Amino acid sequence: MSASKPVSSSLQLFVPLVDFLGKILGPKTEVVLQNVRDFSHSVVAIANGNLSGRTIGSPATDLVLHIWRNHEYDQHNYLTHHAGYTIQGHPVVSSTLFVRNSRGRVIGFLCINFDSSAFRQASKELRRASAYLDALGLADPAAVLNDDRAASEESDAETGTGQSTREVLSVNTDEVVTHNIAEFAAELGIPPARMNRQERLQLITRLDGSGVFLVKGSVDTVARALGISSPSVYRYLHTIRNAAADPDQSTPARPAQL
Repeated sequence: MSASKPVSSSLQLFVPLVDFLGKILGPKTEVVLQNVRDFSHSVVAIANGNLSGRTIGSPATDLVLHIWRNHEYDQHNYLTHHAGYTIQGHPVVSSTLFVRNSRGRVIGFLCINFDSSAFRQASKELRRASAYLDALGLADPAAVLNDDRAASEESDAETGTGQSTREVLSVNTDEVVTHNIAEFAAELGIPPARMNRQERLQLITRLDGSGVFLVKGSVDTVARALGISSPSVYRYLHTIRNAAADPDQSTPARPAQL
């Protein structure tokens, strides 16, 4: 495991836990401690980082940004078994604990990402063998039924159909932003550089809601993708946040510091 520059004393207590969990869970499980003080360099300790390619100083994931932006930690202490992906698209099963200090304030995220590909492959091979036995009339009908149920549950886990959250394990800040832009643009069906004002407003609204603008430099990245200036992105944010604060407000207020 590698560890970062000094962090708060409360979060520092969890740094040895990262190494401990990484050892006992094995090389197929990445354990990451993320700080909420700087989402652009959120990773402060990591074990088995080869799974995602992340290192100390890597940015927060899109899920962490979304949770923080929308205060979802107010209702839960953790998330378990949600679909995760490396930036290359390799699937993992992820769980996240919200680390709190003695006052109950969230100071970090302890994330465990398990590479289940070997188990999925073994499960597929077993189902093939079961199908072969079934063709020979040698399979137990009850076992076949259980296998079908297991296959359905595995399919849900792989595709995320049974989950409300997904996470992309990004290596750098540009990846965090561009992934979200590409995902939202695909849903709109329009390349970012060809969007009109209303479509840009819709895209930036969704990016703001996802927490992308908590990452330093994100405004410049969005501006490049849209083919507009950074001040233009700030103006869009100005409009969006004023409307959210007071839909009837006619006099724009100064946008929040990004």
